[in-house]
Amino acid sequence: MNILVGMKKIFLFLFILSMSLKSWSQILVYKGSGVIANQKNTVLTPNLVRIALTKNPDLLHEYNIGRRKLTIGNTLLIAGPIVLGVGTMAYVISGFDEGMNPEFEGKLNRSIPKIIMGTGFAALLIAIPVRIGFSRKIKNVVAEYNNQNATGYKQFESTKVDLITNSNGIGLRLTLN
Repeated sequence: MNILVGMKKIFLFLFILSMSLKSWSQILVYKGSGVIANQKNTVLTPNLVRIALTKNPDLLHEYNIGRRKLTIGNTLLIAGPIVLGVGTMAYVISGFDEGMNPEFEGKLNRSIPKIIMGTGFAALLIAIPVRIGFSRKIKNVVAEYNNQNATGYKQFESTKVDLITNSNGIGLRLTLN
């Protein structure tokens, strides 16, 4: 009977210990626009997120792809309207010779401004799906990271259970390395 009470205390101790270790695991929260926070609502820098993801190289790779898409999308989203505006201004300015001088008989060359405007418009159109893709990638990384912490995925690289016998009796040994 005394052994049974001792075993109950040991199991209770191990249960409380495992619950405290679970509270140390970090949960990530996606806030939008590439911002990730922890469960205490503290915003994490991309380098801190990369450090948290170092144990799972696949998630780290996906996160880096998502951050790269964010950078490319932001660049296209900023550069597209600028190039479109420059092309429009060049198109308008190229027609000034004809409007200012009624005797102007030169041929207007408006193909270059049209190409510049087309490039700016294309950059603006490409930026939209790239921005949507980065958001989806980072959301998936956060969901997978939280899921692996909840299920204990790859917490221990190798686990080994052995049946041990000696003069004192039979037992199980669990090796977590």
